[in-house]
Amino acid sequence: MSDSTRKNKLIEVALPLDHINEACKADKDRKTGTIRNLHKWFAPMPLPAWRALLFAALIDDPEDDNQRVYLLDLIKRLVANGADLPDERDLTEAKRILRKQFPSGLPTVMDPFCGGGSTLVEAQRLGLVSEASDLNPVPALITRVLTDLLPSVSGGSALHPHGASELLESDDSADDGLFRLTERDGPLDGVAADVEYYAAKIRATAQTRLRSAFESDRSGRPVAWLWARTVPCVNPACGAEAILTTSWWLSKKKGALAWVEPIPVGQQVVLKIHDQQRSGTAPQPPKVGRGASFACCVCAQIIGEADVRSLASAGKMGLRMVAVAVDESGSRRYRAPTDVEIAAACNVDVPDDLAELSLGPANQYVAPPRYGLAEFADLYTPRQLRVLATFSDLVAETFDEMKAEGATGQWAKAVTTILALGVGQLARFGSSLCQWRLRATANAKAEAAFSRADLPMMWDFAETNFDGGSVGDWTQICASITRAFSYVVPGGAGSVTRQDARVVRSKGGVSLIATDPPYFDAIGYADLSDFFYMWHRRSLRSAHPDLYQTIKSPRDGELTAFAWHHGGAKEAAREYFISGFTETFRNLQKSLHPEVPMLIVYASKEQKGGSEEETRWSSILTAIVAADLEIVGTWPVHGTGSTRMRGIGANAVATYIVMVCRPRPDSAATASLADFTRSLRRELPSAIRNLQAASILPVDLAQAAMGPGMQIFSRYRAVLDQAGRPVGVELALRLINAALAEVMDEQEGDLDPESRFAIRWWDTYGWETAPFGEADKTARPLGIGVDDVMRAQVVTSQANKVQLLGSGQLDRNWLPNTDITPTAWEAVHHLVDRLVDGGGELEAARLMAALGKLQDPAMELAYRLHDIAAKKGRTADQERYNALISSWTELIRLSSHDQVTSERLF
Repeated sequence: MSDSTRKNKLIEVALPLDHINEACKADKDRKTGTIRNLHKWFAPMPLPAWRALLFAALIDDPEDDNQRVYLLDLIKRLVANGADLPDERDLTEAKRILRKQFPSGLPTVMDPFCGGGSTLVEAQRLGLVSEASDLNPVPALITRVLTDLLPSVSGGSALHPHGASELLESDDSADDGLFRLTERDGPLDGVAADVEYYAAKIRATAQTRLRSAFESDRSGRPVAWLWARTVPCVNPACGAEAILTTSWWLSKKKGALAWVEPIPVGQQVVLKIHDQQRSGTAPQPPKVGRGASFACCVCAQIIGEADVRSLASAGKMGLRMVAVAVDESGSRRYRAPTDVEIAAACNVDVPDDLAELSLGPANQYVAPPRYGLAEFADLYTPRQLRVLATFSDLVAETFDEMKAEGATGQWAKAVTTILALGVGQLARFGSSLCQWRLRATANAKAEAAFSRADLPMMWDFAETNFDGGSVGDWTQICASITRAFSYVVPGGAGSVTRQDARVVRSKGGVSLIATDPPYFDAIGYADLSDFFYMWHRRSLRSAHPDLYQTIKSPRDGELTAFAWHHGGAKEAAREYFISGFTETFRNLQKSLHPEVPMLIVYASKEQKGGSEEETRWSSILTAIVAADLEIVGTWPVHGTGSTRMRGIGANAVATYIVMVCRPRPDSAATASLADFTRSLRRELPSAIRNLQAASILPVDLAQAAMGPGMQIFSRYRAVLDQAGRPVGVELALRLINAALAEVMDEQEGDLDPESRFAIRWWDTYGWETAPFGEADKTARPLGIGVDDVMRAQVVTSQANKVQLLGSGQLDRNWLPNTDITPTAWEAVHHLVDRLVDGGGELEAARLMAALGKLQDPAMELAYRLHDIAAKKGRTADQERYNALISSWTELIRLSSHDQVTSERLF
């Protein structure tokens, strides 16, 4: 189909972005009862986003405003329930429209980087067949469960319909902890019942096999055992066991404080537990400053990082059990471990058939090899290895056991695979990467590995109890997994293979290709996946032989750009990434339906900008352009929930950029560099305003602006410089950033002069005072005087010194209609003050309702101030402006409520 005859799809024209982003925020804010409960994967895109994007990519734009409004309203309804599933009536309506759009048959949806499976699940929800592939067995397994195994057995009958209760009926001595996992009210209730039964059976068998490893001579049910690493003190006159802990606190719960007190006794350190304290504080920890430096508790000698590394690499790093957290008589208690408990934990025979998987070289994402922990097995205590091997073996035995009991191969595979995913989750809670998280209003609890996508070095950690009735409990893990079942599409049709995206082809012939590929060097997928792979493979070699043909997750062919995979050469890694994705995008076009675009989602884990960010983005964009794809639309989709307001520097995806791509037509023209820059100046301002109107986070604006900028660049067959040479993507991105800066400067010119004065003053002096003469020189070119700025309540002047107003205590009764000269500067800072410090969103929304014509200038000013704060390193201010923009859409929505507006009448 030629470019002149094809019809635009709705996604190329319009999307209800605010509604989609609001639904994504709700999805991310929900921590339990989501598709993510099935198993850990990295940076998953929210389900509501894919639901909306896939529908909009398949439906023609009607070229009629009324019809377009109807379709956009349908998309709003499809995502209106946030983290919950859409109403069945709206889904039925969407499916009917899709069938009408494709009377000869719906296209397949294909994702060659299937990740956590959200793309394919939502494709099936819209009535489409899905095809998934991934080179990595872990995401291939997760997606296979969601889109193949569970849909194929929906509606089936359980072998043990009464679940765990059957074990209680048949064995009077069975532990009464074998409680029900699920509320059975859906098409997968049969699977859930068998998962419940076999999970309980595995747990009971594990209790027997592991009894000696958990021997204790004290009462109470252990929730966790708290450990710290140790090295010998480097002071020749001491040589004591130095405890490498980062905190002596055990609990910060109000009224139930607990901590450890180290008491030197000769060359030994006795650890005294203070429990159930109403006041007091823990001693200073031995951790010194940043890095791996610690003080000896006996002689106070500082053991520097180099010594710690040297001792650890020489095999002299050990472990010490510091305390035991127990639940006793309905309350949490902390006590010292007994000799019996220590011996039970340490004198465990480690299975001799564990896979020997190297952690690889130390890097920014994998720290343990710096300290002598060379293999994945080194991330566990001997007892943890024994527990995980036992559960893995019991899951493997369950597959054959179920078939012997009469289960079909598909049913046995489905149930066994769910249990194996449970082992993967058990590993997250059962390794030395598990932190003990202190909480002020609740009991401390263990936090599983991979709160970030890395393998840090943990000096102290929590060993959870698989039978502890708390975090890390096997039964609770399996219960959590079954809560993801409601997101599976019963009877959905899908297939999943382990395959390289450079050669994969659609079985359906032509497809809508929608994918969220690897983020350059932001996540080490294969390097991290072996954490799960070693246990999955031990559990599932019989059930999924096609996924477990190698000892470890494949590195060869993974399309990432890690220098250590290329002999330490960064440029070689980048070239590999670009050539690999160029080949991939060319290959995928062979499977692309001629009427639909390709959706490529990209983001970065680092939101700080700079050369690394530019390299990541220029690399994927270079591959898109080199594969003769044209970016015909871009949409920024929020990727975080509410908590990201508090952490600008957090290593987490903030915004996904959805690039809508079409094969570049043969008729595409070349352009000069001057033509390209003119097009940028002409088209980028409106695109930036649209991004701001969608409340794109200020910290992500530069990243999001690449989309419309590259949309202009990629429409040309080539952009040529004055010498006739093709311009590369790197230069294009620099020009886009320059154009963005011009847009921001132009927006500043639209502001009232008092606010423009404040911007220039704040850029130079921040919140500090400066001489009146300097203020006068700043104000006069704007056609105003310092007195004008003072009357507008933008600055204050005392003792011939001028200082901006906006930081510190503000008048919470301020309204623009009571101000002689209301300014955008005042609007921004009163909004921020009320949002962050004075009442939250409701109070800020009340002010928003009164801003009137100041709303748009205030939004533009917030972006401008965030940009200055980022460049000047004013992190606290940056976070406040980011929080305001992040809440902007919600404030606008709340400001229209009768409750907010009516209260202002009194």
